[in-house]
Amino acid sequence: MDLNRRDFLKGAVVSAAAAGMAGLAGCAPASSGADASQGAELSGTGAPAEAAGKHSWEVAPDPITDVADTKDFDIVIVGAGPSGCAAAEAAAAAGATVAVIEQAAGYTAHGADNGAINTQVHKDAGIEIDPEVATRILFNFSQGTVNRELVHTWATRSGEVFDHFSALCAARDIPSILAISDTSKTDWDNLDDQFKEFRTGITFGRADEGVVIDTDNFTFIESHVVETLLDEAVANGAETFFNTHAEQLVGDAASGITGVIATAEDGSHVQFNAAKGVILATGDISGNDEMLACWAPIALRADVCQYFPPEGNRGEGILMGMWAGAAHSRSAAAPMVHPISPTLPLTAIAMSWLAVNKLGERYSCEVPYEPFVTNARMNQPGNVGFSIFDGAYEQKVRAQEPQTADTLLAGVEDRLAAGIEAGEMFAADTLAELAGKIGVPADALEATVARYNEMCASGVDVDFGVPERFLASVDTPPFYAQPIAAVTLTVPFGLHVDKNSQVCTDADEPIAGLFAVGNVQGDFFGMSYPVTCPGISHGRALTFGNLVGAALAKGELING
Repeated sequence: MDLNRRDFLKGAVVSAAAAGMAGLAGCAPASSGADASQGAELSGTGAPAEAAGKHSWEVAPDPITDVADTKDFDIVIVGAGPSGCAAAEAAAAAGATVAVIEQAAGYTAHGADNGAINTQVHKDAGIEIDPEVATRILFNFSQGTVNRELVHTWATRSGEVFDHFSALCAARDIPSILAISDTSKTDWDNLDDQFKEFRTGITFGRADEGVVIDTDNFTFIESHVVETLLDEAVANGAETFFNTHAEQLVGDAASGITGVIATAEDGSHVQFNAAKGVILATGDISGNDEMLACWAPIALRADVCQYFPPEGNRGEGILMGMWAGAAHSRSAAAPMVHPISPTLPLTAIAMSWLAVNKLGERYSCEVPYEPFVTNARMNQPGNVGFSIFDGAYEQKVRAQEPQTADTLLAGVEDRLAAGIEAGEMFAADTLAELAGKIGVPADALEATVARYNEMCASGVDVDFGVPERFLASVDTPPFYAQPIAAVTLTVPFGLHVDKNSQVCTDADEPIAGLFAVGNVQGDFFGMSYPVTCPGISHGRALTFGNLVGAALAKGELING
């Protein structure tokens, strides 16, 4: 899979899927729409997910009894992504015997940025972030639905954890640098809370490697730190079990969790006993349409979800946990859907251009704070949106992003020409001609542009509140239109946890021996994925993996 291939965003102008907008608590049962058998297929147990019109997570399968082998460890970790490998490294370094179970053939590592606060990298760059302010904004972004203590733990402890990772990487000649992706803005920390972004992102690797370091194998730069953590864990005695699919937890909420039953590569069932506890690090729900339809229906309107392997991120940790009596997250799912267009320049992920729908009408705040851009587009008629800008784009790029304008404008003329030639974007000498090319009413587009230009001239956006810095008038031919993409990267939604990341029941009682980290850790994000602290998805995964792994090895809790 090549991130730069031109068909990565096929269908960017047309909705990839439609979804019912059912509520969080009252979503329709599996038998009424989504694939009711999916959970059973995921579990490998043939659980009758459609029984009594219930969802797959509401119908526990029969216990697996034909166990062919039993293995004993202190800690069993399910999942070898960033959070699972961080937990394994920390637990093994603390002297615990550790098993890492992973259904894929190797570890998983996607992306580039890892969010942390006040690491040595930040200090060396003269960047200081107030963790209390970051906690406040993140908590408020969720409309008060998340567990503030979890957010505060990341904000106050990620720095020291990341310094440990940096030391491990440095021993392998892997540098730790400020984030390399376009989602990490350089000077947005002075904006109002609604748009504020801190420079939290850290990349483990060299800037010249790029986000994808091997396009043939779709290998991301994130693999450097994940591989480092896994290798360190193995060096300290951790054992890995790849091509091994975790099926069920041993025990239940009342008696506690004491292990995991998995299907080995040869098809036999193996019971992994965990004397100190099980850590679920199984990822998000972006690959499970039944869960998306229930908990994140807007994500089904994204153009594409190609970030992870097809069989990954199907909510298996949620299934296993809820079958054992755990509750799902108290906060709503937080889809991370970004307006990524790899082949085009000056797109909505970086620039605030006038956004119009298929009716030719403006519909949202265009500031490139990703959830504002994609959530609004996915709720438009026909699930279509376009960025409109003009021939004076250079001066407008420099006005919006003075510190990074040279990078954003590098090779822009050739890239725009290539995009037009490929039919991925459009250009015209008049707005009426442009309207014809993108299929919107010309009179509506002209009226929309006229009103927008008036607000640009006044410096006050009375409709959507775009700050003056980001208003970009459309008045200088030629005029350009780009489809606004909506690419799902991950959909965090997991199990209900307490401040220690210990999985809880619906009555808020911690379940002995069961912890969740990474995107199967619920109650950290809510409503939508925030980019106030870029890289926070990986950042909280790595931070809680490390903290929970080390604490569990010592028989402790991360917050007492």
